[in-house]
Amino acid sequence: MDGPERRTYKRSRKKLVLYYRKIAPTRQIPHGGETSNVSPRGLYFRTRATTTLEPGNLVAVEVSIPPTAGVLEFGGKISGLARVLRAHRICDLGPDDQSPAGTCGVAVAFCQRPKLSM
Repeated sequence: MDGPERRTYKRSRKKLVLYYRKIAPTRQIPHGGETSNVSPRGLYFRTRATTTLEPGNLVAVEVSIPPTAGVLEFGGKISGLARVLRAHRICDLGPDDQSPAGTCGVAVAFCQRPKLSM
């Protein structure tokens, strides 16, 4: 998009390990993925999981933060409840795209401020 930026918070392009599970009446197993960008209000991630996520679904998200000198010496985790904004299959891989075939892209917005644990 070439229009003006409409986001309140700037997104940071970070590739971080992520685990999520769909909030449903039955116990759901966690699935893995990797973030493409993160902000205090939401994130976008890619996953190879076959579980179907649709707009409006609630997911519990946990993002692993690697150790960072002077910031978070031992690393940590950010976790929270998020609502799926959009989910799509990434089919057409360009020459610069490193995503494996069968990858889904998912955008979520946190329902409340995520929590940091060390």
